[in-house]
Amino acid sequence: MTRNKINHTCALLMIGAAAAGVLSSCQSDDTLGEGEGRLQLRMEVNATLTRSTPDNVQELRDGCTVYLSSSKGLIYKFNGVDNVPATIPLKSGHYVAEAWTGDSVSASFDKKFYRGYEPFDIQKGETTPVTVDCHIANVVAAVSSDESVAGVLRDYTVTVGHTRASLEFTSDMDASVRGYFMMPDDDTELTWTIEGTDLSGSSFRKEGVITGVERAHEYTINLKHTQGETDPFGGGLITVTIDDHCLVVEDVVTITGAPSITGVGFDLNAGLAGEPGKFERRSLYVEAIGSITSMKVHADNAAAMGLPASDFDFITMDDAQRAQMALAGLSCEYAEAEGRASARLFMEAAMLNALPEGAYPVTLTAVDSQGKRRERTLLIQVTNSDVKLTATPWQEIYATRATLHGEITKESAQSPGFRYRVSGTSDWTEVTAVASGSGFSATITGLLPGTTYEYQAKSAMHVNTSSMEFTTESIFTLPNAGFEEWCTPGKVLLPAADASSLWWDSGNHGSSSMGKQVTTNNSTVKHSGNYSALLKSQFVGLGSIGKFAAGNLFAGTFDGLNGLNGKLTFGRPFNGSRPARLTGYAYYKPAVVEYSESGSALAKGDMDQGIIYVALTTRSVSIDTSDKNTLFSPTADYVVAYGEMVFTEEYGSASGMRKFEIELKYNDLSALSRAQLSTLVLTASASRYGDYFSGGKSELYIDDLELEY
Repeated sequence: MTRNKINHTCALLMIGAAAAGVLSSCQSDDTLGEGEGRLQLRMEVNATLTRSTPDNVQELRDGCTVYLSSSKGLIYKFNGVDNVPATIPLKSGHYVAEAWTGDSVSASFDKKFYRGYEPFDIQKGETTPVTVDCHIANVVAAVSSDESVAGVLRDYTVTVGHTRASLEFTSDMDASVRGYFMMPDDDTELTWTIEGTDLSGSSFRKEGVITGVERAHEYTINLKHTQGETDPFGGGLITVTIDDHCLVVEDVVTITGAPSITGVGFDLNAGLAGEPGKFERRSLYVEAIGSITSMKVHADNAAAMGLPASDFDFITMDDAQRAQMALAGLSCEYAEAEGRASARLFMEAAMLNALPEGAYPVTLTAVDSQGKRRERTLLIQVTNSDVKLTATPWQEIYATRATLHGEITKESAQSPGFRYRVSGTSDWTEVTAVASGSGFSATITGLLPGTTYEYQAKSAMHVNTSSMEFTTESIFTLPNAGFEEWCTPGKVLLPAADASSLWWDSGNHGSSSMGKQVTTNNSTVKHSGNYSALLKSQFVGLGSIGKFAAGNLFAGTFDGLNGLNGKLTFGRPFNGSRPARLTGYAYYKPAVVEYSESGSALAKGDMDQGIIYVALTTRSVSIDTSDKNTLFSPTADYVVAYGEMVFTEEYGSASGMRKFEIELKYNDLSALSRAQLSTLVLTASASRYGDYFSGGKSELYIDDLELEY
C-alpha cells in the first residue's frame, strides 16, 4: 500500500470550440484585444454505448480535464467542466484542444476511459466551429454463449486479456456484461481462454487470439455447440467466432460551462468605487451557451439605491416591472444567436450618483438552459476616502491568516493599511500595508479558524467605512489520530471504536485470512495514551504459497481481494482547508529486504525503507495492486498538495518515539475552487515498496498524528 510514481491521468470527452464574435446588442463594448478571437467550449459526453449502460455523466463532468495548447505549450487547464468559462479570448493562431475523463485502468468490468484530440485555428473576426469528439478509448470485449453450450459444458469461464491484465467471464454472468481494456502501447492482441468441465467430467480448455484490436471497437466472443462436429485441435464440440464492430453512440449528452459574468470596462473583482456624484454609466456582461433562463439581481440596500424591490429577475419580469426598474436606473438588453446568448445589465449614472457614502453589494445570478448557474457580487463603494478595498481571492484565506488587498484612489494617500475585527464585535485591529503601484496589501496572522472577519481600508487621513468580509478555513482533526480505539469484527483488527466508525483501514482484511495481522495496536512503544499503531511487514501464507505483505495503515477502505492482490480506495472526505504540514511521532526499525519482485527499487539484501505520505486531492483513488497503473502517484492531475517522509534508517527508539514533520507542497490553485479540495489521502507503510511485494521484516510505530495550520 505504498506510493509508486506512475502517472495515472484523468481525461474529458467532447469539446465544441468556436471562435465567436459578440452578439450584435453587445458589440460596442466587447473588449477583445488586437488580433484576438473568441474560443467557446462546448462539451458533449458520448457516454451511452450500443448494448451497454450509460455512465454517470455527472462524475465524468466533475472528473474531466480540459487542456488548451499552442506551439508554445499549455495555455489553459481546467479541472472539471464547471470551471470552464463560456468564452475565452485567444490570439489569432493555431491551437490544440484535448479532453480526458474516466478511469484509465488495464482491465475492468466498469471503469471506462474517454479522450479526444483536435487542432483548431482562431482567426480575428471569424467564427470557426471545432468539435473534439471524444468517444470511449477502451477496447471492449463481450462473451455470447449459445443456449446449446450449457448442455455440454459446465461451470465454464472465458478469460480475456492482454499482456498486463485479464478479466474472467463466468457462465452465470448476464450477456450484457462488458470488459473494458486499455491496451499497452506495444500490444494489439487480446487472448481468450475457455475452461470448464464437459459432460463426462473431463477438463475442457480452448484458447485463441484476437489480433489487430482497435480502441472504440467491441469484440464479441461467440460460443456455440455444433451437433455432430468435432474439433481436431482439442476443442470438443465448441466453436468460437469473433464479431468486431465499431461502437455506436446512441445518445449524446450536452454539457456546457456555466454562464460568464464580467464587468465592462472594469474588473468585477475589484468592484466600483468613486466619490459621491462622480460615477459614470456602468454595465455587467453575461454570456451563456444556449439561452439564459434566469438573471436574478439581489440588492442588500435596495431602498437606499432607490430600487422597488430587493430581488427581481430580468428574464421573467413583465413589461410594467421592466419599466419601473428602468426608471430606478437599472435596465437589461438580451439577445440570442448561433446557439449563444448574451445580456447586458446597465446601471445608470443617475442612480449611482444618487447614492450616499457607503457600500452597496449587488449580486447577479445567471442560469442557462442547461441549468448551469453562475453567481457574482459587485461591490459599489461610494466614498471620499483616498483608499478602497479590492477582493481577496479564496486562495489567500487560510485557517489562521489572510492577505488583504486595497487600492489607492488619490495620489495624496499616505500610509495605506487596513483595520479588521471579528464580525459582530466592536474593537478594531489596525495593520499597515505594503504598497505596490496603486495597490497595497497586508497579511494578517493569529486569526481564529472558522471565523468571519470584517475589514476596511484606511490611510493616514481617512477610513473608508465600506466593509468586506472573509471567513477563515476550519481546521480538520484526524479521527482516532492517537490510535487509542481498536475493534475486531470477525477476524480483522481495525483501528476504530467499531466497524461503522472506520476512518483508517489496513491490509489486515487480506492477511487475517492467513491468521496474520500486519497492523496492530501496541502498548509498549507509544508517545501518549495507551497505544500506538504498529505496522509490521511479514510474509503471509502457508509454506511457500503466499505473498509478502507490508505493514500498512491508510485513510480509506480495503475493498476486497483480486487473487492475492488487494483492492483499495485511498482517501477520506475532507473539509477543503489547507494545512501546512502533518506531524506525529514514529519509531522505525528497518530490516534487510528478503523479498523483491519486479518494479521494486530495492533488491534482496538491501535495507528496507518505510514511508508516510499525505496528499490533498480532488477525489478518492481506486487502487488494485495487481495493476501498477492504478497506484497512487503524487504527480497525478488529481493531486493538489503532497508531502512525504521516507525512513531509510532507524528513526527514534523503542524507549522514545521521535517527532516527524511532513511539509505539504501545494500545486497551482488558480484553476481550482475550495470545494475541489475534497479528499485527504494519508498512508503509512513499514515497507515503501510493498506495492511490489518487496521488503523485509520491518516495523513502523506511529502515534499522535496531527494536521498543523
